[in-house]
Amino acid sequence: MRNKFRVAGISAAAAFLLAAGEAPNSDISFLNDIPPAPTETQFAPALEMVEEPHEFAEPDLGLVLPEAGTLAQLVREVRDGHAADMTDEMMCLASAVYFESKGEPLDGQLAVAQVIMNRVESGRFGRDVCGVVKAPKQFSFVRGGALPQPTNMAQWETAKAVALIAVSGSWPEVAPDATHFHATRVNPGWKLRRVATVGQHIFYR
Repeated sequence: MRNKFRVAGISAAAAFLLAAGEAPNSDISFLNDIPPAPTETQFAPALEMVEEPHEFAEPDLGLVLPEAGTLAQLVREVRDGHAADMTDEMMCLASAVYFESKGEPLDGQLAVAQVIMNRVESGRFGRDVCGVVKAPKQFSFVRGGALPQPTNMAQWETAKAVALIAVSGSWPEVAPDATHFHATRVNPGWKLRRVATVGQHIFYR
């Protein structure tokens, strides 16, 4: 019963609208074309962006040395132009290079310096270069925590250049990640991984 009244009501409404010319094509879908009521536009308040200056600490890039095609060329250039760059730490490293390997080829001297730098990086042998070099029972040339004075000035200048190269990382590692070395004439029986033999030294990690 309710459906009959509903159908009759819809039919009457449609007839009225057709008579008024409001429903073209006998379709009541025109109701969808009625524009919606305008809505209030929400405007977000404009925010003024104020860029505050930030201060950044300049990174410590370390010692920058010239590029060279060979280690010999690099050592020569460093000897000629970076004598003033020696610090106490580098003097300790140069002393180790001089007294442990002054008669070795340049790559052997650099390998010794890099061993000491690897020890510093590991933190197990000393807090800094001098701490590593002067650690008890590590380097025989150290006596009572004191470093002897070099006597061959030409070899000393080379040792200082090699030390600077090792600290700056200007040349690839000769014996990668090595932390120990000994002369080929001895056999301490270390249970370490052998990395390389350079000149009269064997290097381990």
